[in-house]
Amino acid sequence: MRGRHFPCSSLCQGANVPSMRRSIFALLVALVVPWSAHAQITVQLTMERDARMLFEAIPVVANVHNFSGRTIELTDDKQTSWLSFLISDEASATISPVGKHLAFDPVKIAPGQTVSVTVDLLPHYDLRQRGTFTVRAVVDGGGTHALSPPIRFTIIKGREIWKQTVGLPIAAGMTNEDYRTYALVSRRAEHSEVLYVSVQDDPHELVYGMIPLGETISMGGPFAMIDNAGHLHVLFRSGPRSHGYAEIDANAKVVKRAVYSDMLSVPQLVAGADGAVAVHGGEQTYPHMERVMTDQELKPPPPPPPEKPPKKKWWWPFGPNKTATNASVDSATATNRPPDNTSTGG
Repeated sequence: MRGRHFPCSSLCQGANVPSMRRSIFALLVALVVPWSAHAQITVQLTMERDARMLFEAIPVVANVHNFSGRTIELTDDKQTSWLSFLISDEASATISPVGKHLAFDPVKIAPGQTVSVTVDLLPHYDLRQRGTFTVRAVVDGGGTHALSPPIRFTIIKGREIWKQTVGLPIAAGMTNEDYRTYALVSRRAEHSEVLYVSVQDDPHELVYGMIPLGETISMGGPFAMIDNAGHLHVLFRSGPRSHGYAEIDANAKVVKRAVYSDMLSVPQLVAGADGAVAVHGGEQTYPHMERVMTDQELKPPPPPPPEKPPKKKWWWPFGPNKTATNASVDSATATNRPPDNTSTGG
């Protein structure tokens, strides 16, 4: 019985075997070369926490590792930077960049080394709404390309517990009034409440920042007061026996931080006659108060001379340098002798 005969295609013809081999080799090169280029570096993204308040900074850390056997240099070109980010929302819609594009200094990564770059995403991307987002880092430069695995973070809106708008002092030569709206906002963490300060310019629809003050407990307060310079002072209970304090200026910059204990007295915010605000009472535990040493502490007087030792008492009645006379010895010996009972005849 004759078997079935399948006609050989043109690829099976002996005359076309070399061209077929060249095509397969070219395909393998096209697949292997990009993979090897991609494998030269890797990039990983990390975040300190994945829950952020609305208008709070969103710092991410990009860790770029060099797996190649050569030093890789990453530099920006005129239009793009060597590090960028792909951000999308829950609907997979891309979050567009805002403001100035990202720019970085040139970086050289030696073989086997890792370079870490921290970037705040808030000023560079439209992340001014609540929701859950996904971000990936992209590295392009030095003949390499890498894309990080995605990480997720959530932007939430906290609970507002205090709010006040105040006019700022007018600088010399200026006539336009400037205003700030300060607010205390609380966010529920896993096991505690976290207190924030929001600084905004409502007339111009500007947000200067959302500053975390720290964990707080609900045992009275927090207390807020604005001084004559337009700075906000906040005193809140940060523990059973401790109180946190912060001073925030009109540009959302932290001027001062401190921690007080209430073991001896309770700290309070007090406004002076000139409008200045200070903390009265309590014992400052952080930072430690510096004390100026007196001259007596810097140059103490010499110590007094040691007291003379008391004279030694001797149990021998004649003293250490005296010798008993023979008469005394004979007398003592005679005294210790037993009486003589012999009698003489007369």
